[in-house]
Amino acid sequence: METLFSLDRIESQHQSQVGEQALQLSVFAQKGFPVLPSVVLSAARFRNFLETIHWLQPLFADLPYSSLRLNLEDSQQLQTIARQIRQTIQHAELPKAWVLEIQNEIAQFPDFGSAVILRPSIAFESDASSQELIDLIEPQICSSEINHLAIGLKQLWAELFRARNLVYWQGAKIELQQIQFAALIQPIGNAIASGSLQGDPPNWEVTAARGLDIAIVRGEVLPEIHKISEDQIQFQQAARQTISYQIRAETELLMRSAINETAPILNPLQRETLLSLSQSLQFPAALDWQFYDSQLYITTVRYSDSLVNSFPHPAPSHSDRSIVAGLAAAPGQAIAPAFVLTDLKLPETPIPAGSVLVTPMILPSWIPLLKYAAAIVSEQGGMTSHGAILAREMGIPAIVGAEGATKRIHTGEMIVVNGNTGSVTIAAQIDQVPPKLMPMSTTWHATATQLMVNLSQLDSIENAAESNIDGIGLLRSELMLGGMLEDFNQDSLSQQIQKFARSFAPRPVFYRSLDLRSHEFQITPSETNPMLGMRGTFSYSQNPERFDLELAALQQALEAGCSNLRLILPFVRTIEEFVFCRRRVEQARLFDHASFQLWIMAEVPSVLYLLPNYVEAGVQGICIGTSDLTQLILGVDRDQSTMAKVFNEAHPAVMNAIAQLIQSAHRLNIPCSISTQATITSELIDRWIEWGIDAISVNLPVVEVANRAIARAEQRLLLKGMRDR
Repeated sequence: METLFSLDRIESQHQSQVGEQALQLSVFAQKGFPVLPSVVLSAARFRNFLETIHWLQPLFADLPYSSLRLNLEDSQQLQTIARQIRQTIQHAELPKAWVLEIQNEIAQFPDFGSAVILRPSIAFESDASSQELIDLIEPQICSSEINHLAIGLKQLWAELFRARNLVYWQGAKIELQQIQFAALIQPIGNAIASGSLQGDPPNWEVTAARGLDIAIVRGEVLPEIHKISEDQIQFQQAARQTISYQIRAETELLMRSAINETAPILNPLQRETLLSLSQSLQFPAALDWQFYDSQLYITTVRYSDSLVNSFPHPAPSHSDRSIVAGLAAAPGQAIAPAFVLTDLKLPETPIPAGSVLVTPMILPSWIPLLKYAAAIVSEQGGMTSHGAILAREMGIPAIVGAEGATKRIHTGEMIVVNGNTGSVTIAAQIDQVPPKLMPMSTTWHATATQLMVNLSQLDSIENAAESNIDGIGLLRSELMLGGMLEDFNQDSLSQQIQKFARSFAPRPVFYRSLDLRSHEFQITPSETNPMLGMRGTFSYSQNPERFDLELAALQQALEAGCSNLRLILPFVRTIEEFVFCRRRVEQARLFDHASFQLWIMAEVPSVLYLLPNYVEAGVQGICIGTSDLTQLILGVDRDQSTMAKVFNEAHPAVMNAIAQLIQSAHRLNIPCSISTQATITSELIDRWIEWGIDAISVNLPVVEVANRAIARAEQRLLLKGMRDR
């Protein structure tokens, strides 16, 4: 059996032997990305090593094949067992031939010195993800000299049996024999800079620190941050770094030293190199990198499901010519004939099923059209416009802000819409039609933070309700009603609400009442500035008829047994508006139901300053709406594609406002959730969870990504707490 793999020899069937992390890295290497040369010692060697050990304690006699069930309540026993296993592994003899075999392979490494880093690469014989366990196992740095290499390898294997790791894999119901533990071996030297690149095309975030990235991993530095969008890299945040890590030449061991540098970490050439790398990535990814002189190396890939799922098949190739570009609003690809609308009037004849809908703008009333579309290309709109939101929920690839699309594309033309990159091309040759929506996987991580979903379409209920999400964090009424807005009544609205509530019961469903902006809904009078005009709760105070109808429909649903319904009021500007709405809610007798709650959207900045007053007036919870909050704090029209570069939900001003809202809600003892249309990044999730957010509500296609990110963020917080004790 092969026990050593270079990255170019790894194939998908080797995953159980090389682990998920090495497999992901090998795919990048084989596709021509600048991956640091690496060697993988297979999981079989780890298993063979455990079998060679003469265990003195009967409990460990059959350790390689043992379930090793421990009493997690007895911390002293747990620590004792963990220490005994690790000490036995560290003192055991490692066959010299194994180490010599590794030395022969790593002799081909770049000459950074003689130090190597040994990283864990794990696969489970189950549907569990290995990333959480990887985060718990610290890589080992050692000399490539034979004795030091043997010690480093045994130390890496012993890390698996730390008490905290035993607790993790027993709590996750993972048995030792299910863990395939490989070692990823790489050269390591005195990197000029290191950091991460993560995101989803075309939006990326770069973090950077001087020296090796150990200071970032240990939380000892505030890294330099750059944002990549629309093929530009922009400086976002200066680093605060007083220490750096390098390799001490004489000992090949890690050296920690004080620094006092204020100049930017990345120079223009390095920034351009990272920009070029991001432009090559046509899929969501999170990876770590290092610069040695001017050479960029990818060291680890922490997330790239899209790429690995396609391995080893090459990406589809088309003899195409690009005709339109815009913002990548909803992921996926579609190859289909175009159906072009040149105005905002609905066509007299239905669009052919499976067509690409090309239009000046997507209106919520067009929902019936969208259900038959293979993809959407819109000349107007931003990432958080209703058209983009609908496309993401319905799993339809979409591009917005595609100027000139209705003139450059003609009805009947066969086109390729790439919702990952924001490009539209003429398909001269069709190799294959990629699937529109990948089914949810069965892997789910239990988290303390609730994960909820933003919904509006009945067609999405089945896929969402069968998942492990904690409920509907935002049921958008105006998108749910769509073309019915002009003539809906109490009974029809109540029946729709009940379908959502019954499908998710007993999980909560937060119904957000109508937020009609005049440029999107033809039933409202036109305005010069609809974004700040007659919308939200102010419109209720001017004309309460529709709001009263909604309340009656909710009361009807509650009377029918849908006790999991809650109400969120949108775009609340003042206390007076809320008091007006609360009185209408009282008159509709919704508070007669003990489970009913009345929340508000925290999206107008005035809520930041008046939250105690809102709670005193009767607010029972808040949902932070990041889209409107961002546009109002930064003064950016989120529907204008030309302003996409400055619409940044991770902007320090926005993040500071979110932190204040969460912390204020805690002080006032009310729950606080957040609803986001942003690209899910580990930075956003980490910060929200660190601040204590109670629930996060995301779009259906990114539920799995969010679940993984939340689990990792909570695990990091837990580890930080353990280390700080």
